[in-house]
Amino acid sequence: MTAALAPIQSQAQTQAIDLPHKAYLLPQSVPMWPPVWWTWLIVAAVTLIIIGLLILWYQRHKKRTYRREALSNIRKAADDLTDKECIQLCHEMVRRCLISEGKIETAALPSHTLFSSLDASMPKKRQFASLASEFIDGPYRNQIELSQEQRSTMIKNTCYWIRKHHA
Repeated sequence: MTAALAPIQSQAQTQAIDLPHKAYLLPQSVPMWPPVWWTWLIVAAVTLIIIGLLILWYQRHKKRTYRREALSNIRKAADDLTDKECIQLCHEMVRRCLISEGKIETAALPSHTLFSSLDASMPKKRQFASLASEFIDGPYRNQIELSQEQRSTMIKNTCYWIRKHHA
């Protein structure tokens, strides 16, 4: 059977088939370039979206500078300060963050009221009320002594609030 097909195939290859209307035939391959006109619209839209996201990210980064500064101040000074100075530093950083956000009235509240309002938006584990009176009344006492665990919890909770609060 294959021997019978061999002469037919060789005859077909040697004879060129003459098709009518060669002008209407498509080329063998359609080139990918130049692209269609709306491809440039898509490229421009994607570029504008990327630029817009970069601008928003930069503005957010600038807006949160006060958070990074407050965290670095706490981390630098926390080990060198006495217990009372450390409590005052934490209070000061919380109030400065509130002022930087434009919440001056909230920053001016007394400590009990301020920290109870801040605790409303914090998880139970990270609330300032869990630090008890040492944290809230500490700046107003003459002598205060914190355990290492209380001190680290106070610093961790303050740093957590600075990182996570909503402006």
